[in-house]
Amino acid sequence: MRRDPQTAIRGAAAPPGPLRPNVVLDGDLVAENGVMVEDTALWRDQLTPRERAELGRGAGVIPLTRPDILVVGGGIAGVATAVACHEAGLGSVLLIEAGRLGSGATGGAAGLLTPEPHEWSDPEPFVDLARASLDRWGELDQTVPGGVGLVELDWIGLAPDPGGFAPHLQPAVEWLEPGQVASLVPGLARPMAGALIRHQARVNPLRSLARLAAGLPAVATGIAALSVATSGDKVISVTTTSGDVHPGAVVFATGIPPLLDGLPIDLPATKVKGHLLATEPTSLRLPGTVAPVATQLEDGRLLVGGTFDTGDETPRIRPEVIESILEALYATLPAVRGLKAAYQWCCFRPRHPDGRPVIDRVPGLSNAWLTSGHYRTGILMAPITAHVISHWIASDEPPAEAAAWSSARFADRRAAGH
Repeated sequence: MRRDPQTAIRGAAAPPGPLRPNVVLDGDLVAENGVMVEDTALWRDQLTPRERAELGRGAGVIPLTRPDILVVGGGIAGVATAVACHEAGLGSVLLIEAGRLGSGATGGAAGLLTPEPHEWSDPEPFVDLARASLDRWGELDQTVPGGVGLVELDWIGLAPDPGGFAPHLQPAVEWLEPGQVASLVPGLARPMAGALIRHQARVNPLRSLARLAAGLPAVATGIAALSVATSGDKVISVTTTSGDVHPGAVVFATGIPPLLDGLPIDLPATKVKGHLLATEPTSLRLPGTVAPVATQLEDGRLLVGGTFDTGDETPRIRPEVIESILEALYATLPAVRGLKAAYQWCCFRPRHPDGRPVIDRVPGLSNAWLTSGHYRTGILMAPITAHVISHWIASDEPPAEAAAWSSARFADRRAAGH
């Protein structure tokens, strides 16, 4: 049986702070596509006042009613796509978001950019796209003013039993004997072999998003799309809570495919809840991210978790899940027993049935595109998704990278009424 050694352990830097659940917008929950999600204090507490302000920019006001490109959705995929279209010279670009920027899955993500471990769990086209996206993250860090906060790190996957990893011959992997693992990861409860992959990375998703969005001329938060009007094969207007927008082209980057009157999108998708936490600082030092244990942050905190709480559709943090995450950490690293959680949160990750994203033109429409269902890799895949869509809009031809992520793969399911 193949195992996925990347068991959703994600990383981020965190400042000192009291034990608390997520601080949410205006003391309440934010609705996104009909599912309540919580804002994540861990990420926001690291931002400068200017970066925080960027997340709520243009609240309630549409600055441009006839943009050449309208992007619906202010998560990392939407912001990256708007930036790519703007930089490609595709005309005026307007981004709208129902809440604040990053108030959905982006704000709850942990920000690991680790394409190589997906060799154990995902098809080759996905891994190739993920590698290309990490390269683009590096380019953005060089070109965006102030960078996007990219932090390079090593990834170590632990194998507690023989055969824990499927055979893997790619040069990026360095196989480690238990003694080598013990020297890199001090304090393990028992000897383990492992795999080392260098030159992976992570970001604070909200910092990256805020710095990318700062380069966009037209951003409007607090504005939800309500319906779409079409004529022939074109979208001619999008009705929002602040009036109508008449775009030349529109991109829907809403995590879950949008359910809007007049929009012919019918794709199977769900949201999978997950819990994460960041501990108090510890003197124990881990080399970057150690899966499935924790990711070490700059100030010594450990970022732990990334559960898959299937069947749980409530937006609230469950104390018993947080306790189970901590107990698993203590069992693996006894030296940190008693270390408390400083931040804890949950979020909902958008997922199609096969766990792969959709990057496609909306069926039946010539000037509308969709990206959805990025699940555990939305932060990683945002730059390459943006590149694919912007090139598609510019050339009116699908780039080769998009072939594997067509919505057509669900055609039989839709025809059967599933």
